[in-house]
Amino acid sequence: MLIGFVLLFIFPTVNAQQGMLISEETLLGEASDFSIGIHTGAFDCNQTVKYPYNIGVVGQYNYTPDVSKNWFFGAELGAFYTQGNEKADNWGRKVKGAFADITVYPGLSFPIGTSFAEEDNATLRLKKLAQARKFRIGLGFTVALPLIKKSEGVGVNLDPVKAGFGFSLRTSYDLPNRLTIFANGTRIGRDLDGLGFVNNTSTERIAGNLKKVSYYYKIGVLWNFVKK
Repeated sequence: MLIGFVLLFIFPTVNAQQGMLISEETLLGEASDFSIGIHTGAFDCNQTVKYPYNIGVVGQYNYTPDVSKNWFFGAELGAFYTQGNEKADNWGRKVKGAFADITVYPGLSFPIGTSFAEEDNATLRLKKLAQARKFRIGLGFTVALPLIKKSEGVGVNLDPVKAGFGFSLRTSYDLPNRLTIFANGTRIGRDLDGLGFVNNTSTERIAGNLKKVSYYYKIGVLWNFVKK
């Protein structure tokens, strides 16, 4: 999966370098873009009242097979750091760690501010649609990978820290000057920091990893440096 994701990022770059081999007619009617960005947000692996913060970076590639329709496909690779102290956790646990995530997603995009003149031919209309700013919404399949785990507290490590799988709801809105703001929410079916809490009389899990699930949220900005 990771190899396929890397190829998905490399493919548009190679095509751009070999532009002499690709005619304008071949690209007509489709569009793609590649962006990098930063984000902040919240991370919750213990389901407590106050969430630890996160901060990270992302790289994102989107491909629209037919600009006259709304469907598009995309992929994102990101990494983020999260930290929270014991006062932010109902059970007195400290959360600290670094994670990477990979997401592939289909979605719908809607052009913004596109206007057509009566004299515009079909080719010009497609070019305007391809270059238009867009609002996007998508649902993705996500793999989250713990890179550094340093969570600690009064609990115990009930679960191994392994990769988790889940889904993410994604939205973005294009701004002028190649900027895009985005907001994502992700649910992973694993307690990503592995730190749980047990009572004094049994091994019953009564806190964070009772449900063995993690959530994290991102809000940030992307800068588009490849668009065609």
